[in-house]
Order: sequence, then structure tokens, then C-alpha cells
Amino acid sequence: MRKSLLLVLLALTLTTGSAFARVTITIVNNDPAGQGFNDPTPATPIGGNPGTTLGQQRLNAFKFAAGIWGEILESKVPIAIRATFSPITGGAACSSTTAVLGQAGTTNYVTNFPNAPLQNVGYPMALANAISGQDLNQGGPEINAQFNSLVDNAQCLGESNWYYGFDGNHGIHTDLITVLLHEFAHGLGFAGNTSTDSGNVGGTSNTPTVFEVHTFDNLAGLRWNQMTPQQRLISMANTGHLGWDGALTREHAAALLKPTIVLAVNSPSPIAKNYDIGTASFGQSLDLAALTADVVAGLDAADAVGPTTTDGCSAYTNASAVAGKWALVDRGPANGNPPCTFVLKAKNAQAAGAAGIIVADNRKETCAPPGMSGDDPSVTIPVISITQDDGAALRARLSTGVNATIKVDPLQRSGMTQDGYPRLFAPCTVQPGSSIYHFDISASPNLLMEPAINDDLTHGVDLTIDQLRDIGWPIAAPQGRTILRRR
Repeated sequence: MRKSLLLVLLALTLTTGSAFARVTITIVNNDPAGQGFNDPTPATPIGGNPGTTLGQQRLNAFKFAAGIWGEILESKVPIAIRATFSPITGGAACSSTTAVLGQAGTTNYVTNFPNAPLQNVGYPMALANAISGQDLNQGGPEINAQFNSLVDNAQCLGESNWYYGFDGNHGIHTDLITVLLHEFAHGLGFAGNTSTDSGNVGGTSNTPTVFEVHTFDNLAGLRWNQMTPQQRLISMANTGHLGWDGALTREHAAALLKPTIVLAVNSPSPIAKNYDIGTASFGQSLDLAALTADVVAGLDAADAVGPTTTDGCSAYTNASAVAGKWALVDRGPANGNPPCTFVLKAKNAQAAGAAGIIVADNRKETCAPPGMSGDDPSVTIPVISITQDDGAALRARLSTGVNATIKVDPLQRSGMTQDGYPRLFAPCTVQPGSSIYHFDISASPNLLMEPAINDDLTHGVDLTIDQLRDIGWPIAAPQGRTILRRR
């Protein structure tokens, strides 16, 4: 009751104000007095955001992001986003290293409305309005959004706060505009209604959304609307094989995404194939690497830095065997003394004369080789990772000899299945809230709709606009003013 009263008394409808807007997107302020969008804390204008209070800057950022989508999409029915910018608590919502930044979604899915392209398929409210040309929501909001104001204190993400500027110069902080573009896209249709617990769609209605209609498993040969709940449960953890089948997204992905860099095992024949790799933020550029060498286990002392002889955390005890070869080591540990970082592993391999280092993951949660952070310009060898299972496959054959090449595969695009579908995020351990309704983290360049917001993202909409077009969104002619795609 209190929430409804505050909505009536305090809600403010704010228009994007763009002269070029093809759909009017408004922000309905659902925060109470003194909180969130109404926070009176003084703030200095920053990055083109003229707000002089914290609340004003937050509201301006929402309007700016809404304006970007408003200039791209077409609908004669306005879109209302009911929003709060208040503390999100509970669980992993806030810690020094992780935080729930925000969330947004459609207020409802609509079926069998006037002009619906597909019958008995759910469309997000804003899209159903756009296609039908009428307000099917009777004046209610089309999207709900909730963002976490706690990111602006030291308890959430340490020194990193929200960045409210419009210019993308966020530094160590989290760029709010990018996060808003991502979350608004969920509300516009980059989402569905499959339960990650049961595999059911649409709750008791058993009605798939238009997203499920385009979600394709290339091993099963079925789209999700064609599957049973049990098949969907299997498919959502089918890493590397769950893709988006929309024609526009597939076409743009083939042009935008870079060729995949792979570890090609040349011999022995039972394990000879291309292996997915994770990359490091340091070491030799893999675009320039074309290393072919035998693979040898890097061995070191079991000590306080690393408790096993295969973690590569200390000086190698078999440097002569490793020299000129790929050094294969295991990931971890996280609590060594000093910490056994990816950089330390690479430096130890390089000191032993290794031509390159392969780090095998020590967990199976994602079925994806991990990315490796760090910075050390003295590391000049290629540094790559592989999954735990792939690492075990290589180790099992080392006694008979393994030879491998790091190379660019011109026939395979990063972030795409082998048959040309943009990959959806399907880790082998399902991650509710992230699995399925995001593009895969293997894409390069990074994409707006990956499950984590990457620091190198601009305020573009890359493949996201193509996905929205695939589900039926009409878009405005750019008229030389809006860059719809990043190439």
C-alpha cells in the first residue's frame, strides 16, 4: 500500500527529449523522497551530464540511454519504463568484489494480439504495442527497471562507483549508460520465460516467447519451442551448441565477429582437433602468434606458493625438457603465498625457456576456458588457457607425445557455433539470471549483451539491434545521425 501511495505522489514522467526519437520512451520515477532519483546529495556535472545532485544525474543517465533506443526503434505507442535507483540487498547483491548492478524486464508477455506475426507465442509488451499499433497495456508501464544505488559506496565494488557521464570515460568506475542499454534491451525483448529449474516455458500457460522460437540447439537440431521441458534443461547447459537462429543477427555476426584463435592439436590422432582457448591480457598477441611445438608438463616444487608439482607457481624443475616447447600447467591456487597469479605462471614458464604456456582450468563450472587477467610487459610468450577436460585429455597423451599449434581459424568466427549461429551463453553449470538470455562470452569484440559488462564497450548496440529486429522490432532509418552497428 505504501509503495502504491508513493508511486501516486512522487512519480515523475520524463521524456527522452530527442528531436529524432522514433519512439517516445519515458522514465517513471518510482523512488521515494530523498532516495535514488530523488537523492539531493550535491554532485558536480560530469561527462556531459548536467545534473547538480546525485538523483538528477541518475535520472539524466536514464533519459540519455532511453534516448539512444528511442532514436533507433519505431513505435507510435510510447514506452514507459517504471524505474527505481535504490539499494538492492541480499545474497551477492553487494560485496567488495561483486554486486548486482541492476535488472530490467518486460512487465508482461502478450499473445495473439492484432497483427501478431506468430500465434500462441509471447511477445514483450513494448514490442506487442509496436506491432499492433495500439496500447495493449492500457496506460501501464511496459518495462520494469531496478538499479542498485549501493554501488556508490565502498562496500560495493570497493573504489569503483557508478559513472554518470555520457562520454564513456568511466575509468575504474562502472559506466551506467552501458549497463542501462543492456538492461533496457532485456525489457525490449532480449529475454524469454523458460524456467532454469524445470525447463517449462511460460509457467502454467506453456507458452514460449518469440525468444524461445529463435533459440536453436545445433546438436539436438531443435528450437526451444519444439522441445520438451527435459530437452530444454539439457540444452541450456549444452556449451557451445546453443545459438540464435535469427537471419539478421547471423548475417551481422559473420561480419562483426573476429575469426577464432584456436589451439590445434596436430598429434596424436585420437585427440587431434581444434580446442577453444581463453586469452590473457598480457603476453604475446595471439593474432601474431603462429607457434607449433610439442606440449610438455611444466613441473615445479610443491610449496607455499603452489601445493602441487603441476601448477607452475615456482621455478621449473624440468626446464631443459620445457625449453622451446608448450608448457602445460594447472590453474590455481588462489591462496598461495605469494599469490600464484597467471602472470607468475607465465613468467616461470618463460624463465624456463618455454615457447608458450597452456593453463588448464581446475574447475568445470562453465565448460569454457577462463580469461586471464594481469599486466606485465616482460611476458613475451603466448599465454592461453583450456578447459579442465581438455587439459586432462592432453595430459593423458603427453607420454606418447603431443604437438600443437596456436593459430587463427579463418573458417570459424568467435562467439559463433561451428555452423554459423551466434552463440548464446550456456555454461555447463546453469547460472540463473545469466544463462540463455545473453550472448556467449567467447565473442570478440565483446558484445553489449554478454552476461558481464566489459570495460571496452562503447555506447553502441552491436548485434543487439539485429536480435531485436529478428523478433519483430521495426527500426528507424538512421538518416546519417545514429550509428546502429559496430563493425
